[in-house]
Amino acid sequence: MSAPSSMKKLIDTAHIIEPMGTHLHSIIWFHGFGDSSEGCKDIFSQIQPPNTRIVLPNAPKRWHTIQGQQHFVQSWYGEEAAAVEHGLPIMKWINELIDGEIELVKDSTQLIIGGFSQGACLALMTGLRFPKLLGGIICCSGRVAYLDRIQEFLGEHARRVPILVLHGKDDDRICWDEVKPGFDLLRQHGLQDNMQIVVEDRVGHIISRRGFNQIIMFFVKQFKL
Repeated sequence: MSAPSSMKKLIDTAHIIEPMGTHLHSIIWFHGFGDSSEGCKDIFSQIQPPNTRIVLPNAPKRWHTIQGQQHFVQSWYGEEAAAVEHGLPIMKWINELIDGEIELVKDSTQLIIGGFSQGACLALMTGLRFPKLLGGIICCSGRVAYLDRIQEFLGEHARRVPILVLHGKDDDRICWDEVKPGFDLLRQHGLQDNMQIVVEDRVGHIISRRGFNQIIMFFVKQFKL
């Protein structure tokens, strides 16, 4: 299945945690491959900052080959060979989702986007070239895509937007040693002071308790809570 035909459909299937108090900030979080908003709504309800609306979109379903068998699962883009074809259109829909939240908070720096695994890649690559300065990008157990075209994905605010990268050193699904060169490439292209990378020992393909604490501190710092 390709990207949704209307952004309204993607919004309608999202799980939204309404703000406690006046809506001043927004967070958009993209789940990982094969997951859904159900997998992260409880933890975000627990760590929700004050005056913050949290939007947890659900990816469309696509066919994927897993261990030799076809499975119809939720994913933001297709298999590796089709990632460019499917990944770029979904970014268009995500941009519209981001614009919608910015209209609500009136200030792009009051919006943080992030995600886990495949969702982390989507958040990072969308956020890097977004035409407005966002409040931040969080990339958990993700990777830098389109390495041979990275310059295309570095918008005018890529070297200013605060970025938090969290990764487990023992991640056996998205191995840190394999994805580290992508983040090194971002450093080489000028993403220095604005990108914090935290690699945790004895942590696999998950967000650890320490990782969630880092995320909470990132929210507090960027939203000036």
